[in-house]
Amino acid sequence: MSGPVFAFNVAADLAWWAGSSFTLISLLCVLLMVALRLRSDLEQRRRIKVASRIEPLLFHATEPAAAADDGYEDNNGSPVPAASDISSDFDGRQGFLLFLEEWNYLHESLDGEAKDGLNKLANNLRIIDEITALLDSPFVDRRLLAINTLGNLREASAYERIETIAASADPIVSSWAWRALMRIDTKAAVDRDLKMIAGRDDWSPIFVAEVLQGLDADILSVPLCSLVRECHEQRLPERQMARLISYLIFSHVYDHNSLISRIINESSEKEVLIACLRLVQDDSVLARVRELAKDERWEVRLQVVLTLGRLGHAEDTELLINALEDPDWWVRYRAASALINMPDVSRKQIDRLSRTLPNEFARDILNQVKAEMELSCLKPSSLALSR
Repeated sequence: MSGPVFAFNVAADLAWWAGSSFTLISLLCVLLMVALRLRSDLEQRRRIKVASRIEPLLFHATEPAAAADDGYEDNNGSPVPAASDISSDFDGRQGFLLFLEEWNYLHESLDGEAKDGLNKLANNLRIIDEITALLDSPFVDRRLLAINTLGNLREASAYERIETIAASADPIVSSWAWRALMRIDTKAAVDRDLKMIAGRDDWSPIFVAEVLQGLDADILSVPLCSLVRECHEQRLPERQMARLISYLIFSHVYDHNSLISRIINESSEKEVLIACLRLVQDDSVLARVRELAKDERWEVRLQVVLTLGRLGHAEDTELLINALEDPDWWVRYRAASALINMPDVSRKQIDRLSRTLPNEFARDILNQVKAEMELSCLKPSSLALSR
């Protein structure tokens, strides 16, 4: 056999083998996809079956009279056993986890006595040990489920264990553990663990704000102000300090007013100043606010015009008119909006300014904001559309 012919035959054999292998791999992928789909469908049907047994129990527990019951019954009138091995009652480990998921979902959706009924149900079922055991699970979702459940149950025996988890490095698990602490014992958590938010720049500020918003301001206000004061004196990094200041919105104004005045007068950091300006409620720092209208950073100037517009003093009208010539478009835009909404500025004054201001940019932005407000007034309201 000649060399070229032999080479051609070898190449043909290799191509056939490669094609066959590709076909085999494709077939295996298809079979794998079918198997996964079947497994998913089977799991979904099983979840629906288990949920059909769980949901009536949960909904009954939310009824006002159920919280006083010693036991619970399902839709068929059969008593639900208060057994420690709830996993067998709810079709294995996955059924138990599904019960916790449904319980937490309903718990987060309700207030008042309905939550008490759900807690009584969980306590009657004697599943605290099983929930606590999930804290050691290698699966993050199960650990989070256990943390959230113990928090909603206000399980005091788990406080120290969850407090240790809150100090861990994982930002998600630790933040949810901190949230659970605030639910288990708000007073103790505020006194002992509120300071965690100062050192955790990896926690979502939105998440922290949602937790703080749900706390009693009478309990939170003074400790939060004290924490912010200490961090200011210790020179906490700018961004984290700005976050802490922004949380003061959940404290009482009379508690944080003097603190805001002190920080805004002592600090020159951009984000800290912006956070303080957003919380200014009175005239105690008005001189400092007016001074910051000349700050070289446009973000600070932007917040200044918003603050002056909110305070609404007639003597600041001229300052807002000057801000219409600011180099930054957003500062000009917000200054125009604040000026139009000033209580002592009439429509005739705005019309005159929009024609006579010497600066072209100032006239343009004032006319733009004026037109936007006129158009918004002409838009039909949702109530008008519903008639």
